[in-house]
Amino acid sequence: MISSLRRNSFWLLFARLTAQALAILFIAITARRLGLNDFGHFAFIASILLVGNTFTNFGTDTFLVRDIARAGRVTELASQSLFSQLILSTGFCIAIIFYRDLPLFLYILALFPLALYSVDNALLRALNRMDLFWLLSLANGIVQVIAAYFSSDVFTLCLFLLIGQIFLSAFSLLICRASLPDFSLLPLKDFRPIFKLILPFAALTILLVLIQRLGILSVSTFLGDSATGIFSSAVRVVDGLKFGHYAILGALLPALSRGSPDSWQSFRKAFLLLMMASLTFAIALVIFANPIVIVLYGKEFLPVVKQLSLLGWSLLPYTISSFISYSLIARGLELTLVKATAISLLVYVVLYLWLINSNGLSGAIWTALFGECLQAVIFVLFYFHNYSIVVEYRDRT
Repeated sequence: MISSLRRNSFWLLFARLTAQALAILFIAITARRLGLNDFGHFAFIASILLVGNTFTNFGTDTFLVRDIARAGRVTELASQSLFSQLILSTGFCIAIIFYRDLPLFLYILALFPLALYSVDNALLRALNRMDLFWLLSLANGIVQVIAAYFSSDVFTLCLFLLIGQIFLSAFSLLICRASLPDFSLLPLKDFRPIFKLILPFAALTILLVLIQRLGILSVSTFLGDSATGIFSSAVRVVDGLKFGHYAILGALLPALSRGSPDSWQSFRKAFLLLMMASLTFAIALVIFANPIVIVLYGKEFLPVVKQLSLLGWSLLPYTISSFISYSLIARGLELTLVKATAISLLVYVVLYLWLINSNGLSGAIWTALFGECLQAVIFVLFYFHNYSIVVEYRDRT
C-alpha cells in the first residue's frame, strides 16, 4: 500500500509540477502579449470560467474519485456524471449570453469539452492511472502555451483556448478507452439517481472556488482591469506553489477512502512535510519577489512585488485547511465541511467589501491573507467539534 501511495504521489506530483510549470509559462506569455489591462480582463474571464466549470461539475470529480476507487472499476456513475455536467453547462452558457462580453461567451463554450475531460481525469485518478493523468496534464499545459503564443488579443486567446480544449477532451477520451477496463460513457445515463449523493460535494466545490476567485471578481468589480492584473499576477504565483498539496492529497484521497491505516500514517507525515515546504516558499517569496516578477511578467508588473511578498504567507493556513478538508471528505463528513466553508465564504465577502473600499488593492491582498487564516481557524474548530466521529472512523479502519 505504501509503495502504491508513493508511486501515485510521484506521478501526481510530476503531473502538478508539469502543469504548474506550463501554467506559469502560459501566464508569463499571456501577460507580455496582452499587457496589464487586457491581462486583467482575461483574468476576470478565466475566473468566470473556473466558477462555471465548478458549478457545472457539481462536485462529481471528488464523488467519482471516492466512489469509483471503492468500486475498483468504471461504473455507470461516470456516464451519469457526464450527463449532469452537460445539462448544467447548457444552462450556464445561456445565462452568460446576457453578459454581452464576446470573448467571455466564446471561452465559456469550453465547458462542454471540459465536462468530458474532467470525468476522464477523475476516472484515471480513481483507478490509479496517475501516469496517464500526468500525460493529460502535460497535453493541457502545452495546448495553453501554444494558444497564448499565437494570440494577439483577448478574443483570439479565448478562441484558441476553446479549440485546444476540444482537441484535448477528444485525446482524454481516446486514452480512457485504451487503458481502462469496462470504460463506457455512452449511452448517457439518467443523472437523477446520483443527484442527491453529489449535492454535498457540489456545494463544497462551488463554495471553495467562490472563495478562491472572489478576490479577482471583487477587484475587477470595484477597481478595474489594471488592479485586477496586479492582483491576479500575485495570486497566480502563489497558486503555482500549491502543486505539492494537489499532488500528495490527490494521491491519498483514493487510499483514504478505502480506509487503509497505512494511508492515514502517510497523511500525517505529508502534513508536516507540506507545512515545512509552505514556510520555505513564503520566505523565498519575501526574498525573491522582485526578480520573480521581473522574470515572469516584466517591469510593467513591478507593483506586484509588494503584494506577492505578503500573499505568500497564506500558504501556511492553506495547508491546514486543505488537510482538514481531505480528512473530513474521506470520513464522509462532507456536510460538516460545507458548513465550515459557507461560514468562511461569508467572512471573505465581508472582508473584501470592507477592506477594498477602505484600502483599495492593498485591502484585497490583506483580505486574501487574513481570510485564509480565519478559514483555517474555522476548519480546525469544526474538525474538533466532530472529533468523536473522526476517532470512531479511525478506530474502525
